[in-house]
Amino acid sequence: MGKNDLLEQVSKIEEIELKLTVFNAKRALSKIDKKLETKTIGNCSLLFDINSPDSIYYNRVKGFGMKDLDKLENILGIYSEQGIIPSFDMTPNNINEAVSLALLKHGFTNSEQLVFMQLTPEAYTDINKGIKIVKVTEKNAEEFVNIIISSEGGMDISSKVIGIKKQYFYQNNFYNYISYIGNEVAGVGSLFISDNEGYIANDFTFKGFRGKGGQTALLKYRINKAKELGLEKLYTDVEFGSISHNNMEKLGFKTVFINSFYTKLNNL
Repeated sequence: MGKNDLLEQVSKIEEIELKLTVFNAKRALSKIDKKLETKTIGNCSLLFDINSPDSIYYNRVKGFGMKDLDKLENILGIYSEQGIIPSFDMTPNNINEAVSLALLKHGFTNSEQLVFMQLTPEAYTDINKGIKIVKVTEKNAEEFVNIIISSEGGMDISSKVIGIKKQYFYQNNFYNYISYIGNEVAGVGSLFISDNEGYIANDFTFKGFRGKGGQTALLKYRINKAKELGLEKLYTDVEFGSISHNNMEKLGFKTVFINSFYTKLNNL
């Protein structure tokens, strides 16, 4: 893969990840609805949510680099007007000494990284037979939402919010699955679809079932679904060196790039 091919792949992942972020804002389980807005400045996509001002995820600058150094003050001013301090979601091709120094001047330092990976879907026939995978539909959507709430440690979400949000978990572009070992819920996972590409997301395994193959079965099931739907590429993001990173590599996912989050720690 040549340099231009690689940068094109980075651009594709950035595009679908942005679409997923916008969708996640709509389906988010919270007492106050997200109010995510996007704005384009130069080569940058600005995400901001006045209802979640402390969220690094929903208040991000994507695409910032050398070409937009002269727009940094303007970008920060837009967020400042909303009372928000953004994070800068940086791909490797946009980071150099000048960019790092410009961000540091305003108190932003590299605080977190994520590995973005890709896979060309191929069908699996060896999904663990002792693990049952159930698709989320209109019939079990409320049950699924309550599983998510449980996985988050028991968020205080009203039945009204659950009733409104459950519809998002069985959309044509957002497939969700539950794994069962015996009669107990072992884990969950999602597949977000945009055109002919997909994004593996929201993997979670309950503590008592970790290391028992539930998440691997969910991953293989979603890869099979992607193959069935004719998707050309699957993407995902993981923390470097995590169990998820290891699982993805075992199934053939390859690293495309590692991004860096520049955040202003302690509001300095």
